[in-house]
This record gives sequence, C-alpha cells and structure tokens, in this order.
Amino acid sequence: MAAAAEEEAEGEGVRLLGGRMSPFTMRARMALALRGVEYEMVEEALHPRKSDRLLAANPAYGRIPVLLLPGGRAVCESAVIAQYVDDAWGGRGGAGAAILPVDPYERAMHRFWTTYIDDKFWPALDAISLAPTPEARATATASTRAALKLLEEAFAARSNGGAFFSGGGAAASPGLLDVALGCFLPALWACERLNGLRLLDDAATPLLRAWSARLAATPAAMAVMPETEEVVAFTRFLQTKFGVAGSK
Repeated sequence: MAAAAEEEAEGEGVRLLGGRMSPFTMRARMALALRGVEYEMVEEALHPRKSDRLLAANPAYGRIPVLLLPGGRAVCESAVIAQYVDDAWGGRGGAGAAILPVDPYERAMHRFWTTYIDDKFWPALDAISLAPTPEARATATASTRAALKLLEEAFAARSNGGAFFSGGGAAASPGLLDVALGCFLPALWACERLNGLRLLDDAATPLLRAWSARLAATPAAMAVMPETEEVVAFTRFLQTKFGVAGSK
C-alpha cells in the first residue's frame, strides 16, 4: 500500500481519458497542471461508439474525463477529479498550488458554485448555439446572462479583491472555482462569435471579463485551451449533426 501511494504521489502511471475539445477534460487537465502532476493524455473517441475502456472505467455515466490511477483505480467526473488531485498531490513540498481554499467555508463555497456552473450556467450556454428555435436561443441567452450576473457577484465575494476566485494578491494561483468556470471560456468565446453576442462585457460583468483574460494567460490554461476558431468549427459540426440552424 505504501509503495502504491508513493507511485501515485509521483504521478507515475497516471492517465487521463478525455477529449481535447471537451471543456470538462480541460477542467481536469488544468487541475493536474496546477498541482504539477505528470500524466498521459489519452484521446477518447466517442463516435461511432464509446470504447470498452471508457465504459469499464466509468460504468455509471460512460463519459469523459476519467483519471486512471495505478492499480486499476479510476476517478470520474471533472469536478471530483479536480478535488481528488488537490487531495492526492497536496501537502507535498513542491507539488504546485493548492486548488481548494484552506478555510472550510470557502471550500464549501467553491464546491457550491462549481455545482451551480455545471447545473445552470453550462446548460444555458450550450443551448444558445444548439437551441432548435430562435425563441429557445433567446431564452438560453437570457439564462446565460442571469447566471453570469450571479457569478459576477460570486467573484466579488470570493476573490476579496484578488486576481482569481481563489483570492490572494497579484501572484495568486487559480483554484477550483477558477478552473470550474474557466474551462468553459473557449465555448463562451466561440458562442459570442457564432451568435454575435457579448456575454462578458465591461458593463454587466467587468470583474469576470478581467478575470477571464487573466486566467487565459496562465500556463495551466494556455496549455489546454483550444483556439476560438477551433471551437467555432466544432460547434458548427455539432449544429450540423443535430440539425440545428445557426443564428447567423
């Protein structure tokens, strides 16, 4: 058991099943980068069918990302992976920046808003480009703006004037809530371009707009975020696949 723990601590044999264009995979990869964990990225093709490897690793949901650990163990779901990475590779000298705050209340707030992002913000943002009708697209846009307004307020409360949701000064590192929302920035920017929208702006969400630029410039984000045009092309592919007409 001790040998297995030491192997895992060093990141040996760690693999991540995922997809380069998947925002949830980006979330897991940013968390691994923040903790300085070395791993092998395994691109998982979901079409024409999901692989037996993925279905065996995540039989409950059958979706990416999945963190594969030594000894045949697997951790599923991006938010769970991010927190596991913080627990498994935290507290060791030179292991990178902490992902979750130390304070129990702040940890709870990061988890709460991460759940909100996955349950409310992302479905609304995704629906803007994949909505079947203009009316549904308008509803999704309004829901996205409402979610961003709440997240703007959450940033003001959690950051305490710092650069990231995790707080701290100018040299602070992103935390759980930063990667939880930040993984959707490429999709948000592509949505803006495809639909002629401005979802993050200086009038409605000045704090989030400035935060998005800071996060995108971090090494953890730069290493995994695709170019906006790549996401635009991927979204158009999905629109064609699902028979959805673009807004422009």
